[in-house]
Amino acid sequence: MIGRIRDLVSTSALAAALVVAAGACRGQAPRPAPSPRVVSLVPSVTETVFAMGMGDHLVGATRYCTRPEAARAVPRVGGLLDVSIEAVLAARPDVVIGSRAVLTGRLADTLSAAGVRLVPVWLETAGDIGPGILAIGEALGRPGRAAALVASVERDLAALGGGALREPPVRVLFVVGRSPLVVAGPTSFLGDLLGRMGVTNVVPAGRVPFPIWSLEEVIRSDPDVVVDGAVEAGDLASVLREAGLRVAAEGRIVRLAGDAVLRPGPGAASAALPLADAILKAAGGRQ
Repeated sequence: MIGRIRDLVSTSALAAALVVAAGACRGQAPRPAPSPRVVSLVPSVTETVFAMGMGDHLVGATRYCTRPEAARAVPRVGGLLDVSIEAVLAARPDVVIGSRAVLTGRLADTLSAAGVRLVPVWLETAGDIGPGILAIGEALGRPGRAAALVASVERDLAALGGGALREPPVRVLFVVGRSPLVVAGPTSFLGDLLGRMGVTNVVPAGRVPFPIWSLEEVIRSDPDVVVDGAVEAGDLASVLREAGLRVAAEGRIVRLAGDAVLRPGPGAASAALPLADAILKAAGGRQ
């Protein structure tokens, strides 16, 4: 009897495989598995999958996928640029979601040959969040959940509009790294959020979203408020105070309470709302 059951299971699996193969031959994209096994190669994607209520489908993520807290328990498959092909394959995913820069070359060829669906996403500005969420929802067979999440993000972005607006505009420097000193330019995701708040980014527009600055450049920019978003340890306020920066001497440095705003994911806009209030308060309120 046991042997008969094994034969029936094998026959059913073969039949299912033939159906998928037939669809592929007709040029049809394979449908998402009912309970897809997902590997995320982008922290924002991991956060999105959890926000859609599908965190239990994640079977692999990068070491930088730390939001929400439950994401820390997902098996690791490497970093953003050093993904382990072996670890991804060992997770037996149906879907792998990553950036266009990562889902290419040997990684893409190997996974495609193994029958894994690759979903490249582009998450660089606040405007990319909605389309990115919808692409993830379609890949996982949950378009309704994705649409609801997008609606929530759009409400937060709308509420952010002009959240720190005043005349003259607050001049802001957003620091994301301390050694070296890395700042957020206007073309970055964070620069996008600052623009929506109604403040002026003291970093000139350029090709590099996150340029490296010297202390001399920081002093010349003379911001009204500095946002300290650097995740590494260190006292940025003391460094800027010793450099003679006016904003540091007057205590107009806003330290991020968490890292949600740093990632172009579903929680960034809501996290930016209190940040806009903090920037305006540090600058002395509306004028």
